[in-house]
Amino acid sequence: MANLPDFMTDPNAVLNDKDHEWRYNRLPDYKKVNEAFDKEKSVDHEEGSLNWLVSNLVKNWEKEMSYKLNPDQIRTINREKYRFSVNGGEWHSVENMLKIGTYNALIGDTELYKASESDFSDSHKLFKRCLRTFSWEVIEAYSGPPTVAFKWRHWGTMTGDLKVNLGNGQKLEAEATNEVVETFGVTVAKVNEKFEIEDLETFYDPSDLMRQLSKKKKGGDGQVATTSGEGGKCPFAPSQ
Repeated sequence: MANLPDFMTDPNAVLNDKDHEWRYNRLPDYKKVNEAFDKEKSVDHEEGSLNWLVSNLVKNWEKEMSYKLNPDQIRTINREKYRFSVNGGEWHSVENMLKIGTYNALIGDTELYKASESDFSDSHKLFKRCLRTFSWEVIEAYSGPPTVAFKWRHWGTMTGDLKVNLGNGQKLEAEATNEVVETFGVTVAKVNEKFEIEDLETFYDPSDLMRQLSKKKKGGDGQVATTSGEGGKCPFAPSQ
């Protein structure tokens, strides 16, 4: 592993980039997230394994894409070629992702969430208000570089109320369930010889997490109406 970049061998490697331009003019604090991850993860990956390496790469990518401001300082990507898409949809550039935020890029516009009505700050405040920690893990990596395919899990406990702006004066509000919410997906990443990400394609149901978060949805009269857990559009359905 001596020839591997640090972001492949240490999940918090990029937090050592103290001279880089960070959002809010400070390094992000991942202490609580890391503690929750260690306690709640469903799998343990052997150090040096493909699963472990992929997990470290993606965790560093998330930190950089969420909190760095200068695209030229994001070490986990190939600045010139990087692009990101969900379910075969539009490709996002690094500049666009830094502008709208990872949550908006991942979820987009659905019945229960409207990325078009939310900016970076709004989206991060929404999920931090609902979920004290929001952990992520690799379940299994299916292939190694240059095309890295893997299944993942994203989870947290809903300890805060949900408030989503749906546009046209409509809002979705739901009470905290204090239950674990989780979503699963598959990602295919293409990396170069330096293990920098060039293409990142994710496939999952963007409405899955929001359905769980809106389980105790409030009706127009302010009363709580428990949802059935159904509804939303399948991400693999043809566009209308």
